[in-house]
Amino acid sequence: MALRLLLFIPVSALLVLAQPPGENIRAWADQAVAGYRLPLPGLGRAPRVLTEAEYYALPEVNLKTYPVYTPDKEPPNYMQWLREQGPKPLVDIASLKTEADWIAAGREVFYGRELPRFTGSEDNLQLIRNPQILAAYRLQTSRDGVLLGLRYVVREKGKVELGTDTCAMCHVRVMKDGSIVEGLANTFTPFGPLMGNLTRRYAQMSPQMMEQRRRAHMREDYRVPFLKDDPNLAVADLPAEEIAKLYDQHPLGVHGRTNTSLLYPVKIANLIGVRRYSYLDRTGTARQRDITDMMRYSASVGDVADALTVYGDGGDGKLRLEKMGLASGVKRTPDALLYALSKFIYSLQPPRNPNELTGEALKGKDVFARSKCADCHSGPDYTNNKLTLAKGFAPSAETRKQVNVMRRSVETDPNLALKTRKATGFYRVPSLRMLWLESSFLHDGSIGTLEEFFDPKRLQPDFRSSNWPAVTRPHAVEGHRFGLDLSIADRRALIAFLRTL
Repeated sequence: MALRLLLFIPVSALLVLAQPPGENIRAWADQAVAGYRLPLPGLGRAPRVLTEAEYYALPEVNLKTYPVYTPDKEPPNYMQWLREQGPKPLVDIASLKTEADWIAAGREVFYGRELPRFTGSEDNLQLIRNPQILAAYRLQTSRDGVLLGLRYVVREKGKVELGTDTCAMCHVRVMKDGSIVEGLANTFTPFGPLMGNLTRRYAQMSPQMMEQRRRAHMREDYRVPFLKDDPNLAVADLPAEEIAKLYDQHPLGVHGRTNTSLLYPVKIANLIGVRRYSYLDRTGTARQRDITDMMRYSASVGDVADALTVYGDGGDGKLRLEKMGLASGVKRTPDALLYALSKFIYSLQPPRNPNELTGEALKGKDVFARSKCADCHSGPDYTNNKLTLAKGFAPSAETRKQVNVMRRSVETDPNLALKTRKATGFYRVPSLRMLWLESSFLHDGSIGTLEEFFDPKRLQPDFRSSNWPAVTRPHAVEGHRFGLDLSIADRRALIAFLRTL
């Protein structure tokens, strides 16, 4: 009987079940790293990631960080109390015994892992305590006044630093009732306009500040060593106001983070259910074969270990850490904490869906079947877990052997998949689960509602999405034409069904 039950457990689940206790799992064993990254066609191979020896030579850090509060809700004498603290561990690894312990520790890492880039200066400590600045930046705030994604760091007694970009900056959503859903994408904070505002501030301070805090970061965050006439590199030389205006045009729910682009920002991921994906990233840059791949990916993104990835031969293939705000080097989170974080991410659950499969939604289920949507969006998660071709990309026969790729392209904007360091030439077929919570669709957030997505008018040059800032000019949103030829009644029914998933 036991054997019969095992036959119905996915291979990925068996791999997770088979792992030894968290303190024994290694994130960066050479044998496991082999095949982790997909090839990049412009490079002709997968980028070179760190070897096991190189990775474990990085300094390990397990440092406690502290919440940042809005000024009106900060506890009395909080800053003075912080100055009296000495460095402490974020998590006592030796105390982790049960599954619940590991998940709770993972939550601590999610909210408080030491931040690789520090804004650090006294000026920035004052800025973050300015209510007008906070209102302009629209950072998400918990009911008790905690600014999600920011942390104070005490690395020596008497000195408090401000850091940004914990997992919670992008992967937590504060709902209208003030409740928090962990794992959902942040679609409240306008990351692009925020960066545009900072760009203007740096330019006003001095040309040197603009160079150090924006242009230098842009060149290393975005440049693609293997791309001829790289537009991501050229854009860093634009006048400051033009750079700011490009940031201003980013839709909600996207982020021009490292390895993407100011020109081609990427939609922020929903982490709920991510354990069931075979590929990580919108362009499937990395495989997820078991929990160690999630650990490895988290180290690459959260610890910025990916800044040590080599994207070609010669000096230009290596990124210059000092230009990325990482002059002190890259540190690594202990394997046990990467395991805990992965366990926490794997444990995330969606909120209750208020939409029921009745009436029009049942008609929409039939439309979904008749329209063959399940060719791509099949199974319990409504994804076939494959990669689809970016428009204009023809993979080699060797690449086709290495990845689970469809022959069909949905012909959405191909730039992220062809002109960034995430340029695999593919897009991951997304899950349709939790669409009722979405207000940012496609890999670049260029659509704001399901009604817009299935409206043929989005193909016209005068189209404006509800998810665009006011400064964005009207333009067509091409690609994924499936469903655009449905009748109005069928479209409504299909949308009603999709909102029940």
